[in-house]
Amino acid sequence: MPRNPAKIDYSGGFPAGFEHFVVIEDPRTGGNKKHHFGEMIFVAVSSLICGVQSFAGMIEFAHIHRSWLEKWISLPNGIPVQQTMINLFSLLDPAQFSQCIAAHLRDLYPELAQQLIAVDGKTIRGSGKTNVEQQHCLSAYAAESGLTLGVEFVQQKSNEIPAIPKLLEQLDLAGHIVSVDAMGTQTAIAMKIREKKADYLMAVKQNQGSLHDEIVDQFHFATTQSVKEKGFSWDLTEQIDKGNGRVTTRRVAVTQQLDWMIPSIRKRWKDLMSLIMIESESYHVGKKKTTKQKRFYISSRASTAEEFGILIRKHWSIENGCHWVLDTLYREDHSQVRIANAVKNFAILRRIAQNILRSDTTIRKSLPMKQMRAMADESYRNQLLSLAG
Repeated sequence: MPRNPAKIDYSGGFPAGFEHFVVIEDPRTGGNKKHHFGEMIFVAVSSLICGVQSFAGMIEFAHIHRSWLEKWISLPNGIPVQQTMINLFSLLDPAQFSQCIAAHLRDLYPELAQQLIAVDGKTIRGSGKTNVEQQHCLSAYAAESGLTLGVEFVQQKSNEIPAIPKLLEQLDLAGHIVSVDAMGTQTAIAMKIREKKADYLMAVKQNQGSLHDEIVDQFHFATTQSVKEKGFSWDLTEQIDKGNGRVTTRRVAVTQQLDWMIPSIRKRWKDLMSLIMIESESYHVGKKKTTKQKRFYISSRASTAEEFGILIRKHWSIENGCHWVLDTLYREDHSQVRIANAVKNFAILRRIAQNILRSDTTIRKSLPMKQMRAMADESYRNQLLSLAG
């Protein structure tokens, strides 16, 4: 006999304030439903902003805070068991669920201030097992706001190239600068970014063959000749950092004079305006050893060397501001969730929770301290979740 003989509609149940999650549909079929779809999503999001890291933790959170939950949701058949939550997130379509990130951010920031959007991937290392590859999450990260704007999943890092246009298609990029690493430096991706009315900033390595050779040769010429006397236009800046027993000198050189480039190479890159070189020289005081590195970039933006130096450093903020935080705050790489859809959906939940915590500016606390306050203080929890009353 079905568990729902009264034919109650359990596909809804979202509390007021959770309208941005209505874009997803209940994936469950059959007549054995006992819990509202929206209520289980509410429990999941609420528990993660409080620091929960597992499905078992979600259920424990629900039992601890049942009286608070009942102010916002009905729980007609009590608290669901852990397997019920696992089943739901294993069925839920990650592509549809990821739309909640953008919908939620539209509520928080109707217009996101123009800034650098870094596109980079992170392997969820605990997601693999025998005969199953680890899941790889490609994220678009607003470097100044510290917010994840969208995600796309692939099974291998090498599959990022076709995934990047899909990720960009989800986003409103007008006026922003989109940065990608060398793997994403592709003419089609540059074209896509310009079609979205944004500028690109792309790392160039030897995978780009003739483009890389052209840039290397020209910057070699610039650093060995008196190019300003020959009519070339360059902008240069230098920064020296000291710390951890190292003295690091970073020099940035930029040119917007590209007439010397082979036309067939230049025209492949939509609206190419600038070539950038960053030369890093690091002296290790204790070892009395100096290491040098040169990196090259292209951009559709015409900016100064100083600004490009800042933008390139902001690109790498995705490592510390997003990937590292997910590992330390939620132990993402240690997660034992391994069912493919559940892995992806839990990754989306983590990023939604991180966005919620980051977007709160009412208290100047670290993310772990905000989690602790959300767990202990229901009024603060209500505020983070945009619950009225």
